[in-house]
Amino acid sequence: MNTFHFCVDAAEEMGLPLLLIGGHAVNARGYERTTLDVDFLVPARDLSQWKDLLTKADFRLIRETKAFAQFEPPSIEDFPLDLMLVDDSTFEKLMRGADWIEFANRKVAVAGVLHLVALKLHATRNWDRAVQGKDYYDILGLIRANRVAIKSPAFTEILDRYATHTIKERLLRDLSAQH
Repeated sequence: MNTFHFCVDAAEEMGLPLLLIGGHAVNARGYERTTLDVDFLVPARDLSQWKDLLTKADFRLIRETKAFAQFEPPSIEDFPLDLMLVDDSTFEKLMRGADWIEFANRKVAVAGVLHLVALKLHATRNWDRAVQGKDYYDILGLIRANRVAIKSPAFTEILDRYATHTIKERLLRDLSAQH
């Protein structure tokens, strides 16, 4: 069983909405990088259904917070699963900006580029993740691979809202250097 395929197929079968985020979404958006888990954004109201479904498939809940539920797969060859939990209005907003993309032999809703950038910028506010640096390079890669207009009002709004001052300055410097 493949974690990604299982979740996409189960969501379709059960009528559970989900949105691909994280490393697989970055890959689906044209910036290739290695990832060690599968990340989906789901409405928090659906968590109990996901937990039931995943438990029946022998996934094990290893951590749950108000914003995340993390699952260990039944086989060590499969990817762990992270569900990011959001309220209905946030989910709907991100779904409106998503695209249905053929990825890994499945058609899946993938978060829009600017929404992925916003999620990655938000993650860089966590000191541990900022030190790792992978989110920063995902942001750069997404912007470059998708030719995001860095002077557009939409991009500026994302930076102002989600980036720390240090990350914002570094991004603008690194992105300006390419032009």
